[in-house]
Amino acid sequence: MWISDSVIDLYWLEEKIPHLKGRIAQCSVKDISNAHRRGDVPKNGATILIEITLKKDANQGNISTLKYLILKQTPCSGLEMSARLGLAREAKFYNELAPRLRSKEACIPNIEYSFGDMKTGLKVILMEDLSRRFVDSGVLFGNGNPNNWSRDLDSIITEAYPSKAPSSFEAANETFLAIANVHAAFWKDEALLTERFSWLRGAQWIEGKGRESWEASQNIIQSMWQKYIGSIEKSNENDDMKWDPLVRAIVENAINGISWEAQLERLNRKSHFCLVHGDFWPGNIMLSTDRDDGISTNNSLTLRIIDWEMVGIGSGPQELGQYILSNMEPEERRKNEKQLIRNYYNRIVELNVDDFRWEDCWNEYKIGGLERWLWFLVYFCTQDNPVMQKWAQFFHNQIKEFVHDHGIRPEDVTQPRP
Repeated sequence: MWISDSVIDLYWLEEKIPHLKGRIAQCSVKDISNAHRRGDVPKNGATILIEITLKKDANQGNISTLKYLILKQTPCSGLEMSARLGLAREAKFYNELAPRLRSKEACIPNIEYSFGDMKTGLKVILMEDLSRRFVDSGVLFGNGNPNNWSRDLDSIITEAYPSKAPSSFEAANETFLAIANVHAAFWKDEALLTERFSWLRGAQWIEGKGRESWEASQNIIQSMWQKYIGSIEKSNENDDMKWDPLVRAIVENAINGISWEAQLERLNRKSHFCLVHGDFWPGNIMLSTDRDDGISTNNSLTLRIIDWEMVGIGSGPQELGQYILSNMEPEERRKNEKQLIRNYYNRIVELNVDDFRWEDCWNEYKIGGLERWLWFLVYFCTQDNPVMQKWAQFFHNQIKEFVHDHGIRPEDVTQPRP
């Protein structure tokens, strides 16, 4: 597809996007990857902005037009890591599962072309450029979250919504209704457990397979925690983390409770499994900026759920807990969480999921979201990096307020969820 380090073959574009065949005059590319993934030349970047100039159209006054696409790819330097983490599953999701979802309801981005190879790690996705009329919903949750520490939120929000910005509750509510459409469409879907979809994260675990990969993920956290505790005891120095006793006890109990057997008991064919996004937080939800007030006439937001690299089989309500713990400040969570989860549950029921009790949904939101975040908390607090230590303290504090509010005890928690 690359003619040079900064020029894409027009014939390749026309082949992959048939409706543009014969219409492309030229195109330019720009590496828009984040600092850690940017290439030395555009070709080697992970995320490329493609500006396509279409040939003049007599029906439009003989004026050439521009079309913008995003090219997500695995550069050569990242193939090994991509194969190890299974990041090509995002492309396979767009090809094999997204067509089963009505994009308007499930909020899947418009995909022009998608290819993924799980063995080599190669991934190529051509999709709509959301940056021109969407903004990531994380900006609506305030400066408290680490992802917003270096962002000028006031300027971003004012530019996106000159009149009135959506509230974080509105963003979360519409997001939960959208993901409910995904969860319900694949609720306890046995087809996901067939060989065809073995690339889904966690698919083998339900079948009692893939123990080695599951234990490898858990061993990472277990080893990190043991090294962390040993370092503190050996140095006789005060831990930089300000631990709440209950959170510390919950983490200890979870780490000591890591067990393949417990995992199988939780996630199996009889459980309420479904298709899950896997990396569900406000930064992966893009909100439309097309309306002056950011809200449509039917009082709902237009959004897109992006970055499906961790798509797999798991717990639907767990995703809601992961989302809320990642960004929503405790005071706002206390005020809104019950309504948010209830609205999600009602939507699930409306979509003909009739074997799921409200009590199970609420409990899995609490325990599932917490157990998922315990994995991340241990990872952050064991990093020898001052910035990561600040991240760890923030998420520790989020978890502290959460477990105290919900009366969660160490024995209520089984183990971290990778």
